[in-house]
Amino acid sequence: MTHRLIFAVFIMSALFPGLANALVILQYHHVNASTPAITSVTPEVFREHMTLLEEKNMTVVNLEEALQSIMTGEPLPERAVAITFDDAYLSVYENAWPELKKRGWSFTMFTSTDPVDKKYADMMTWDQLREIKDGGAVIANHTRSHPYLLETPEGQDAEDWWENEIKQAEARIKAETGSSTRMFAYPYGEYTLEMAEWLEDHGYIAFGQQSGAVGQSAHPQVIARFPASGAYANTDTLATKLMSLPFSISADQVRDPVLENNPPELTLTIDVNDFRPAQLQCYAAGAGELDIETSVQGKTMTVKMQQPDAITAGRGRYNCTAPSLSQPGRFYWYSQLWVNTDVSNR
Repeated sequence: MTHRLIFAVFIMSALFPGLANALVILQYHHVNASTPAITSVTPEVFREHMTLLEEKNMTVVNLEEALQSIMTGEPLPERAVAITFDDAYLSVYENAWPELKKRGWSFTMFTSTDPVDKKYADMMTWDQLREIKDGGAVIANHTRSHPYLLETPEGQDAEDWWENEIKQAEARIKAETGSSTRMFAYPYGEYTLEMAEWLEDHGYIAFGQQSGAVGQSAHPQVIARFPASGAYANTDTLATKLMSLPFSISADQVRDPVLENNPPELTLTIDVNDFRPAQLQCYAAGAGELDIETSVQGKTMTVKMQQPDAITAGRGRYNCTAPSLSQPGRFYWYSQLWVNTDVSNR
């Protein structure tokens, strides 16, 4: 029976490579009942999430190692998930770290170094960051001061500013922890393709806040994560996201998110491996399901979409999903971020 199972997994991996190299990344900020709800989960809800991972037989993986496996084509464990936190809030140390430590689970702390250096009361200390690193956490880069990176200060060159915010933060992390992973999370999830190219040139892998599973075709400087706080903390919807799979959509199809035409138009070319084209659905944040134009030639599908009205919020997304044929209950998932720079305090 065991040999049959192994053979079946081998065949499925060969036919549908996205199933063998599928990684879901969760993103949190505060783990506190009294911090801003939009970026928080309560300690009780966080424990529910961790219990859900156990009930769904998820394999919690080290993010750095999992990405290396994806990039080299090495198969990941079944139902692989990585846990990440942005900013290095003290509430993570007080309320999340005990839950993760007792399970022996790795996680990544994307750290903004200036608030830690300034010893803000709601931030972790370097001693605490070293403690969680010694316990299996990865300490990674979230800039020095957590700015809107799309808004270069007047009189500064953009690349000089990125170097100050990103490379100096990386140097502080290495000085305090002894490690430099060159993994970077964009503040607010905002990026440009020019910024992504600069990060690539300087050896960084980078993470956004757009949703979706991660596979071998993912853009290494625009890696998706599922926000799991605030409105996204519901355990029922989180259970669906944990089972998501990556579409085969090439990295060069990632669009620059800064809106030039509003509403934006998006065209994607997708390899049809394990879903029916007729079951593909796309949605816009705040606008619901989109009307899409599709065409299929052999095993390739082209889909074109545009929401009917302009994006008035600071950020928007187009999300596309389709149910897996080989694994009922699992969905392929892809997201494109849009940023409306006319809106301040996004």
